[in-house]
Amino acid sequence: MQRICGAGLLLTLGVTAPAAADDAGFVDRFKSAGSWHVAEYDFSHPHFDTDWRKARAVFGDGLTLTLGPHDAGLNRFVGGSVRREVSTHYGRYEAVIQPARGDGLITGFFTYTGPHYGTRHDEIDIEFLGRDTTVMNIAWFVNGAMTDHRVPLGFDAADRPRLYAFEWLPDRLRWYAEDSLIFEHHIRDGAIPTVPGRLFANLWAADPMLAAWSGVPQPGTTGQAWFDDVRFVPLQPLAPQEIAQKRP
Repeated sequence: MQRICGAGLLLTLGVTAPAAADDAGFVDRFKSAGSWHVAEYDFSHPHFDTDWRKARAVFGDGLTLTLGPHDAGLNRFVGGSVRREVSTHYGRYEAVIQPARGDGLITGFFTYTGPHYGTRHDEIDIEFLGRDTTVMNIAWFVNGAMTDHRVPLGFDAADRPRLYAFEWLPDRLRWYAEDSLIFEHHIRDGAIPTVPGRLFANLWAADPMLAAWSGVPQPGTTGQAWFDDVRFVPLQPLAPQEIAQKRP
């Protein structure tokens, strides 16, 4: 695998890929909102006990997302959520993350597309459950069907910021913690997402219906998650001559 950092980020993995919706790659240190949309609305979703407010996403020294109780919306809590304005596709997605601790709190870094964007629901997730931040919850959705796994990290992710990543390739998905491969899924073992999605980072409180998975946030619960150095390294399509050389 070849990786080139800087303005011309590329990832060469020896497979062909269709052109991404945004194939330029990027690095973002969150000095300002820039190309990120910051959510500001009450969120009606059965799994979330969280509304979104811009004041809960602070840019400057990285991105700080906070969560706390409120009584001015649909839900008991208010949190922060940001997403890229353009969709991206195959490649490597990474960020330095320090997730929030606390029962019922979820720190997310993921790609998503769905009916709101005029597509089926495809998604790839890194999630930290605040009830046990020694584990990464990884998941993916293909046309709304979810597969997920909980992977022990061997350390407490909430102790300090660390680098996490996933690679979205035409034939496999890979997840990394501090550059160590911790999980891999091949298409031969089941479908993987194919529809370009928008990249999100968020902090939210789960609805009690998810108690068995996330725990339940108690009244007065607060939390904070921090993100920095977010990167998208697009998959570089092979040139026609390279494809010919790889054919049997």
